[in-house]
Amino acid sequence: MKNNKITIGQMAKLNHTTLATLRLYDEKGLLKPIEVNPKSNYSIYDVRQSMVFHMIQHNKDLGMSLKEIAAVLDKSSMQFLADTYRSKLIALDEQIDELQWQKKEIQSVLHWNDYFSHRPPNGTLTIGYIPSCRACVRTAVRDYFQEDFGSVVYDLSCMEGKLRQKGIRGIYPYHAFLTVKQEDFLAGRCRAARIGIAIPDDCTKKVETEAYESNTSACIYFEDFEQAPAYMEKLLAYCQQEHCTLLGDVTCQIIGVLDAQDFRKTAETLRFQVPIQRDDSSAPSAESISG
Repeated sequence: MKNNKITIGQMAKLNHTTLATLRLYDEKGLLKPIEVNPKSNYSIYDVRQSMVFHMIQHNKDLGMSLKEIAAVLDKSSMQFLADTYRSKLIALDEQIDELQWQKKEIQSVLHWNDYFSHRPPNGTLTIGYIPSCRACVRTAVRDYFQEDFGSVVYDLSCMEGKLRQKGIRGIYPYHAFLTVKQEDFLAGRCRAARIGIAIPDDCTKKVETEAYESNTSACIYFEDFEQAPAYMEKLLAYCQQEHCTLLGDVTCQIIGVLDAQDFRKTAETLRFQVPIQRDDSSAPSAESISG
């Protein structure tokens, strides 16, 4: 090595990089050779330029683009460097927030998948815990139980679209439900009163919601929306059999909408649930009662 001069090949070997990388940096104006040998047309570097190469690589490791690195080198200003890093920190915070949201949503889907895979069989009657939630709810514009599940999907899609416009994400079909008034349930009328979608906790300030408290509910699981009246009748008979005191309206909770054998097809999975209070002396055994 004479006068700190090294060939492009030596520069590449010294810094564990490739000739293609050094030529790209030359082309982009990040790291130009100090001269080009007129005879061999070989690029010549000053060995001390390795420090600049290391700085470029470090900034690449920090997620900066070659364009951003070139701007920093062109400005050669400590203030500009600090401003660039601060902007990068803001962008990283946004990326972290997005990644954390994605992680939470994936965990939520996995939790639902586990529940769906181990859900009670069709027709199962049981008493269980229903967690609290906040939901966007509106009066039913049609009696869904007298139509078909397509009507439910249509109106839920309209609601979801409006919620997305307000910046609300993380809404899935299994967050949706219909309600039947308690008096209709007792009279044997399967008539939709309201339609709603549970809203993620971190989005409840973006839209008007109603609180649904956690409760103990009598439930029946079923997989044919058109048979909803018959299953609601079974649930009523179960509540009477177990001497349950009803504490509110009935909810038809959507558990899933995909065919478990072909995700390109739909196959609704549902659960009627009604909040109850029961006398411990008349409480059913731990075993579920299948219909």
